[in-house]
Amino acid sequence: MLLNSGLRAGGAALEQAARTATEQLSTEIANLRALITELRPAALDELGLVAAVEGLARRAREVEGLEVALDVGIGDVERELATAVYRLVQEALTNVAKHACAGRVEVAVAGDGNEVRVRIADDGRGFDAEQPTEGFGLEGMRERVALMGGRLDVATSDRGTVVEARFPV
Repeated sequence: MLLNSGLRAGGAALEQAARTATEQLSTEIANLRALITELRPAALDELGLVAAVEGLARRAREVEGLEVALDVGIGDVERELATAVYRLVQEALTNVAKHACAGRVEVAVAGDGNEVRVRIADDGRGFDAEQPTEGFGLEGMRERVALMGGRLDVATSDRGTVVEARFPV
């Protein structure tokens, strides 16, 4: 639209419209690159799943002030599964920080060759699982786990929430 209006006006207006459009395109390209990078966190490729999850826990401690108990006992897993596990833990920790009013969260990731189990449990206020939510966090977790052929269970009460996922290997 910007270029179209510049074409109609011609001259200096066209030149200014082209400059502005180029700046906007550069900004959008940078935004897309950042989004693509976040789809597959570099930490997974550079450090592996264990270190990447440890980084999420460290961030939850330092930035959100949560007490995080971490137990990650898993070897190498395929790339897509590692991404799914990482994103599940990331979203669950984000939900705890934003909504749970929790002081403590436990994160456990384990695998036995047949399946990978992920458990995130907090001591927060819980929520009404029957009520629709404004966000897409929980639904996104369900979809991500289902796409990997897994199962997600959420148990919540006024004593906290437990998110458990099982992924087949």
